[in-house]
Amino acid sequence: MNRNRIIAIVTLVLAAAVGGYQVKAHAQQQFPKPCTVVIPSDWGKYKGVSAGSGLVFEDKNGTLRIISQIPCNIDGSVASPPQIMVEIHRK
Repeated sequence: MNRNRIIAIVTLVLAAAVGGYQVKAHAQQQFPKPCTVVIPSDWGKYKGVSAGSGLVFEDKNGTLRIISQIPCNIDGSVASPPQIMVEIHRK
């Protein structure tokens, strides 16, 4: 190597050492804790989900209850009881 290249490399190494360049590692963000929402048993069995509606439950009388939002906070705690968006009764 010629002298200018050696001087340039030494200068860069010293500048990095003196300049305080540091490699920092950050912990990866963890997934939120799972949320446990209790659905009243009298709402019946889970029947499915619809992207446009929500979670659907059907009781023993055929009544359908649809909840659109699961009331969970990011820390896994329940924000409020689940609210029924639509309730469909059979005659």
